[in-house]
Amino acid sequence: MRNIFTFGHRPAQRNWTVADLRANKGKVQLTEVTVSSREQAARAAAAGIDTLVTRSQYLKEVREGAPATFVTAALMLVDHPTEKDVLEGAMRAMDEGADALYTSRSLETIRMLADLDFPVMGHVGLVPPYSTWIGGLRAYGTNADEAMKLVERFRAMEAAGAFAVEVELVPQEVLEAINEQTSLITFSIGSGSGGDVTFLFSEDICGETKNPPRHAYAYGNVLQLQEQMERERIQALTAFHAAVRDGSFPYRDVTISMKPNELESFRARLGEAAPLGAQSVG
Repeated sequence: MRNIFTFGHRPAQRNWTVADLRANKGKVQLTEVTVSSREQAARAAAAGIDTLVTRSQYLKEVREGAPATFVTAALMLVDHPTEKDVLEGAMRAMDEGADALYTSRSLETIRMLADLDFPVMGHVGLVPPYSTWIGGLRAYGTNADEAMKLVERFRAMEAAGAFAVEVELVPQEVLEAINEQTSLITFSIGSGSGGDVTFLFSEDICGETKNPPRHAYAYGNVLQLQEQMERERIQALTAFHAAVRDGSFPYRDVTISMKPNELESFRARLGEAAPLGAQSVG
C-alpha cells in the first residue's frame, strides 16, 4: 500500500498509484472491472481486483466500498455535454477521491484535464458512442491502414498528456506491437493480453447478462440465481395469497394466544362493558 494525499487534500492509501502503473508497464498483467455501487466495489476489492472504473456520479459510494483501490472516474458524454461540465465533473470527481479520469472526448478535452495534472485516460479502437463513423460495432485495426491510424491516435494522446488509454476490440497483435512503443498504460477490453491491464465489465464476468459481447467471459452464473430468486419470490407470494384466501393462514404457530384463564376473564369483562362505538350522551 502507498500513502498518498488525494486531490481533495485528504490522506489515504492506494494499492496502485500512477507511478506504480507506469513502472509496471510490460510486467505483471493487472485487472480492471466496472463497478457502480458500494457493494460491487467492496466485492471487487475483496477479490483482489487491481483497478476499478465507475461513472463519476457513483464515485463517492464506490470509494466508500473500496477505500484503497485505484479508481478511475468516467466522465461520460451524456453526463457532461459541455467542456464546462467536463471540468466541473472532473474537479468534483478528483475531490471525491478519484485516482484518474476517463473521457472519450476530443484531444482538446484530454489536454485541458492533463494541463491540471489530472491523470487522464482516453479511448481508441471501437469507441461505442462513435461507432457510426466506422460502420457499427466492430473490431478496429484489422487491416494495416487502420492499425497505422491507431498508431497515430496513440501518438496524439501522448502529446495531449494522457497517461493511459482504453483499447477496445483491437487485434491482439496490433496492441502488442504498439504497447512496446507507447508510454501510455494500455487497458485492453476485447484486445487480448497485449496490454498492461485487462478490463471487463463486472456483469459479464459474473454472468449477469443474457447476451454478453463476444470478448467477454462469464466466470459465474448470477443471472441464473437471479432468475431463480424471482421464481421463488413469485411462488412465495402466490402461496401466501392462496393460504389467506382458504383461511389456513395465519397458522397457529405464528399466532399469539392468551392463557385460557385470561381469555375467560377478558370475555366476561367484555360482555359487561359498553359496546364498542357507543356514543355517550351528555
